[in-house]
Amino acid sequence: MRVIRNERHIRTRTLVGRYLPWAGIITLGIGWFLSFQPQYFSILWLTLVVGFSLAVVGGFFADRYAGYLAHYKTLAEALKGLDNRHVLLQYVLPAAHVLVDPGGCTVFVVKNQGGEITYEKGRWRHRQKGKFFRQFAGQEAVGAPDYEAERQVDKLNKWLAKHLPDAEVPVRGAIVFVNPDVQVKAEESPVPAFYGKKVKAWLRGPGKRKAMPGEVYRRLLAAAGVTEEDG
Repeated sequence: MRVIRNERHIRTRTLVGRYLPWAGIITLGIGWFLSFQPQYFSILWLTLVVGFSLAVVGGFFADRYAGYLAHYKTLAEALKGLDNRHVLLQYVLPAAHVLVDPGGCTVFVVKNQGGEITYEKGRWRHRQKGKFFRQFAGQEAVGAPDYEAERQVDKLNKWLAKHLPDAEVPVRGAIVFVNPDVQVKAEESPVPAFYGKKVKAWLRGPGKRKAMPGEVYRRLLAAAGVTEEDG
């Protein structure tokens, strides 16, 4: 499998994820120090608000880009072993993670929460020890990844309509949970959802699609800026 990434996008957000939380902690520390100085009461509240905001925003970027479960790394690892007809484009197209193969495009929504993830009766539920404190530190909520996948699929379809208006390229979404400590029970999800290690089996089995015409596949790669030398 070839992997093509927007390295500048990743590098910038990785730096934010690494250093912004520390800036938040330092700002909160200043606020704690000022709490002993009554004359700085108004500044105290400002430092608390700013420090908390920096810590939460930094934690969000750290969770996605800087941690050991960074989305771009864990997804690529889960897909490792696919042949070179599969090209993983990360932060290159309107959808963050797009796998291009002879059958079309698969838009992946990556989630790295641990614990138990379930989808029942139209609702996602997430149970995890320390969940409140993890989210307080910047871990995003599971939310509704099926809707997120549909939005990203729509964005990619609009891009394809603009760049390949005369070609029919199948696009679908999938949800991948990459935390090794997650249990996923989402058989009823309208968008395929599974643990990361199961994604290749799905692509080779139930998720395998009929190949597009070779010309359409080549034009799709060219429109995405993929050359024979990439990867």
